[in-house]
Amino acid sequence: MKEGSSLPHDWFQGIVPVNVDVDEQAYIETTFGLTKLDSSRQPSLIIAEGAGLYSTTVIEIAPEGRVSVGAFTCLNASHVICNLEITIGSHCLISWQVVITDTLVGPGIPPEVHRDVLRQAADDPNRRLVPFAPPQPVVIEDVVWIGFGSVIMPGVTVGRGSIVGCKTVVDRDVPPYAVVVGNPFRIIRYLDPDTHTTQNH
Repeated sequence: MKEGSSLPHDWFQGIVPVNVDVDEQAYIETTFGLTKLDSSRQPSLIIAEGAGLYSTTVIEIAPEGRVSVGAFTCLNASHVICNLEITIGSHCLISWQVVITDTLVGPGIPPEVHRDVLRQAADDPNRRLVPFAPPQPVVIEDVVWIGFGSVIMPGVTVGRGSIVGCKTVVDRDVPPYAVVVGNPFRIIRYLDPDTHTTQNH
């Protein structure tokens, strides 16, 4: 797959941006999910060997952001919002409607900050929203499974071999090989890193 080119199977008439580093053995289902890559970094998005962006996966990268997707990782109808740095390891499965963000949005932001951000966006010809708060890098380590509808919040590390249950909100670090569920999440068990059997917590 050549950067700056279209995809022969793509239903959307877009291109792979030139600052996207895509391995020859990686797969992008449609360039529709790459239309919000505003980063000036080289590269802004790295997609390693065997990794895939499937269905309606959307990657939003702000001017200073960078996203890395590790080898043989699958994102299926997921949404990644990056203002600084998001690193997804190898052999991960990111399910549909998962949101991964390195920047806080929503409750807790003072009204005057909301107003100022919206005014700045109104003055920007591209209508880009600046971050509501300083971004905090997100790291998802290798062999992680994130269930559908989950949210990975800014500044967290999701440890190697862990499982995030469906509709879980991850607002703090997840230990390696932990199985977590809920909002706020709780650890319900650990996976054995050698045999992959489970142990009650």
